[in-house]
Amino acid sequence: MKTSWHLRDYVFAAFMTIGMVASVFVIGPLVPPFLQLVAWAPIGGIFLTLGMARLQRRGSVALMILPLALLLAPISPAITLYLALTTLVTEAAVFWRGNYRTKGNRLLGTVVFFVSAVVIGLVSAGLMLGAEFANLLTQPWLLGGLAIAAGITGAVGWWLGESIVRQLRRAGKLDADL
Repeated sequence: MKTSWHLRDYVFAAFMTIGMVASVFVIGPLVPPFLQLVAWAPIGGIFLTLGMARLQRRGSVALMILPLALLLAPISPAITLYLALTTLVTEAAVFWRGNYRTKGNRLLGTVVFFVSAVVIGLVSAGLMLGAEFANLLTQPWLLGGLAIAAGITGAVGWWLGESIVRQLRRAGKLDADL
């Protein structure tokens, strides 16, 4: 197992982050705000899975998400906190299972990321913004349903990402272990 991050790891993580952000800008305007994570999860899950499969170590999700959170800090400390908490929950869930070398751990990381993103995001939006987000807090079944839907669509993204990983490995273009 590698012990330190290399420049190519940072660059790969940055490209996965760029892919996630670009896909948010494409999908975001197409759906209502409270459904954005559910709609984005299949695409975001692909980039998240590719990053975890290539980087494989604990902290892989943090390496992809926290730099974005820090860049957004001057614009929105709330989004920075939201991304940091989502990353912390994801890394904590996978920490007890090891790293991201196995498909099961990558699936767990992807699902936990999107489920926690919905719960943390909608609860914080309800508390800070009010309006329709506050109404969601009075309907826990809807919040739970959205979290489950994000987990399912995130799992679809994981599956698509694992399909890409398999093809890249066959072609010799992904220098990660099985």
